[in-house]
Amino acid sequence: MESITVSQFVELVDTALGSFEGISVEGEVSEYKLNQGKWVLFKLKDENARVDCFMPKWDLKTQIEDGMMIRAVGRPRLKNWGQFSFNLTDVQPIGEGALKRAYELLLKKLTAEGLFAPDRKRALRRWPERVVLITSRDAAAYSDFLTILEGRQGGLDISFIHTLVQGEAAPMSIIDALQTANTELRNMDAVILIRGGGSIEDLQAFNDERVVRAVAGSRIPTMVGIGHERDVTLAELAADVRASTPSNAAELLVQTRAEIIGEIDQMKLKLKGIWQAGIHNQTAKVRRLVSILQGAINNTYQQVNQQVSSLKGVGIRLTHKVEQQRIQIGKNGQVMERKFSGDLINTAKRLSDMKRLIYTLSPRHLLERGYSITRNEAGEIIKSGASLSRGDIIRTRFSDEAVLSRVEDREKTS
Repeated sequence: MESITVSQFVELVDTALGSFEGISVEGEVSEYKLNQGKWVLFKLKDENARVDCFMPKWDLKTQIEDGMMIRAVGRPRLKNWGQFSFNLTDVQPIGEGALKRAYELLLKKLTAEGLFAPDRKRALRRWPERVVLITSRDAAAYSDFLTILEGRQGGLDISFIHTLVQGEAAPMSIIDALQTANTELRNMDAVILIRGGGSIEDLQAFNDERVVRAVAGSRIPTMVGIGHERDVTLAELAADVRASTPSNAAELLVQTRAEIIGEIDQMKLKLKGIWQAGIHNQTAKVRRLVSILQGAINNTYQQVNQQVSSLKGVGIRLTHKVEQQRIQIGKNGQVMERKFSGDLINTAKRLSDMKRLIYTLSPRHLLERGYSITRNEAGEIIKSGASLSRGDIIRTRFSDEAVLSRVEDREKTS
């Protein structure tokens, strides 16, 4: 038999081991360490055996530690110096305990980086117009979100991006969807990422470090709503706004029509209060000025009388002159009092005119005068009959109720 060299032997064995590429092995982590900040080294063991494992740090997509049960994917290698190792391409915790521990380790790491800090979160627009919805088209979360949204406030422009929300391919699918929203869509007010509830294994994609960083790094403000109560995913913590469920995400995004009407009523009450307070303040100001003026007149009058009393010996001419001065001061006071009273009347009239103008310009007043507002099925206001076709359903709003109609014909008006 022909002999081979040691190098050839190692190469032959390593080539044979290469047929096991992509093999998945489950075991317990032990002697975990990070070498030079770049290489992950640990042993994977069970009760009867152990194997050295190696992988680059940038390929490790989860946090692991000694004692954690994992599923390692890779290929066995025999190095030139005779060392056997398991070179890994992927590591995933297995079992609820390991997943929870990986969650805790990543939570600690990202918290230290400030990824969840309240001061980096942005508020969503109060009146959004265009939003991106990211979820699975087959999930109940999709229909739940749209149903709640339609019942609260219509007219939003929703760009939908389908994504996987569970399984090994879900993290990259979610990341691709977020990247599409941030690079290919324009003038978006919010990104809404949702899915229904599930076990910690089902929700693992939303605890993936790559997904969490993609949510935190979104150029567009983000809202994440996962339909579960027991645990909060890291993607929710990284989002600008967290919703407890997909339905709650719709509730947080827009107000109901009743809430909008109530807010308008509150604004009207507030405006009325400001108007009444303005009149009260102006009236009080005028009264204070009149009181000050009257006090000044009285003081002057008293001073004059004192002077008259002390100078009686000067003669009647001086007394007459002082009396004339007193009368003139009284006239001046009357003139100023009339002026301030006139200002008060003018101010009250202007405020009354403003009140009438506000009432005249209000939509409800227009409806009460016999006008109406007609919208198409999409909720858009119809400005021209040319936009309608036979069979279209339209909704006409009067002051007291709304009427649904079907277009039978159009008639031009001069």
